[in-house]
Amino acid sequence: MRGQPGTFLYFLSRRLTKIKVHGQENLAALDNSGPAMIVINHTTVVDVVVTVGTLHKLGFTVDGPCAVSCTHRRHLRPVGTSDMWNFPLARQIVSGSGIIPTDQHDGRSAYRAARTALQNNECVLIYPEGDVQINSEASPRPWRPGAAALAKTCAMPIVPIAHHDTRKLGSGSVWQSILQALSKVFRRPTIHLSIGMPILPSEIAELSMQSANDYLEAKLMQTWLQTKACS
Repeated sequence: MRGQPGTFLYFLSRRLTKIKVHGQENLAALDNSGPAMIVINHTTVVDVVVTVGTLHKLGFTVDGPCAVSCTHRRHLRPVGTSDMWNFPLARQIVSGSGIIPTDQHDGRSAYRAARTALQNNECVLIYPEGDVQINSEASPRPWRPGAAALAKTCAMPIVPIAHHDTRKLGSGSVWQSILQALSKVFRRPTIHLSIGMPILPSEIAELSMQSANDYLEAKLMQTWLQTKACS
């Protein structure tokens, strides 16, 4: 499984959850060549099982480059915590995958790497809240500035994706979340995932950085509200 976190999380998601996907036709915006970005709300470390596993199933993988012929719709460049490299099993899975490691306290190197990926016509996946703290509703929280700054670097489609309610799978500390998730193997809670309408570059081209950030936040919140209504 070296360099195949998408494949790993896809099989894990099948064992742990039942995922209801809404709006998957909106992923067609990512089929065209050129830079693109996916923004996803983040409530618990195990919500990546739902989001990344589902995207892999739909043809958008975070696995490393295919060695021979590629059957994926697109390879993604996710921005993920550098903590994954601190655990032997996780390090084995993510090494060579193209994940952009970020330090929660200093994301400058991750921002530069993500910007370079976009300049190379890749698709970047980012959790713009930057951490997994959670409010009472598990709704999207204010963004850190990196995602909006990336959105303003080049003209590209941005696809918002929201899930509700991954707390059914696990919450709390890293280990609490993982243990809770693994305990669900025989119960498999249903989690809803909505893929929102793509945000076109013209929608934010004339906005200031702060206004663009607020606009993108609102679009993710709108997607999350749609997801919540399905739950």
